[in-house]
Amino acid sequence: MRIVKDIIWTWFLPDNERSINRKLWFDHGGKWLIFARKKKIMEFAHQLEPFIDSGDIESAKCWNGDPSAINIYSLDCNREKVKKILEKSGAKKRSVWEYDYAWKKNLRNPIDFLYSWASKFMTILKSYGIIGAFHLFKEAMKAD
Repeated sequence: MRIVKDIIWTWFLPDNERSINRKLWFDHGGKWLIFARKKKIMEFAHQLEPFIDSGDIESAKCWNGDPSAINIYSLDCNREKVKKILEKSGAKKRSVWEYDYAWKKNLRNPIDFLYSWASKFMTILKSYGIIGAFHLFKEAMKAD
């Protein structure tokens, strides 16, 4: 597993690059989100290494702040299989599924979608505070 870090995220990628069918991903790609302290997230991410390298999980990324969150990517047809991997790997906290680009599908489960976005927002604020979050977003916009 390769680890790549930028200003906001730490990516956990397979050792060997795999081609991605962009059309399939836009229609069916998503992620499981898990929120916890940074130390727990990093321990959990390393437990996912064999599943990322084998292709059972496409990739993952975690928020660099503390508290943190990890996004575990897969196609929706593998959603339940990946959830079982996550549970066996120690994901004891509530996890939530969210589509990456198929936003209309997210709206079919509004409670999960609201939980996901509220948790993301709170994680950012707890990690950096209000002023720190604004500075982080400003730096992230410069980086792109």
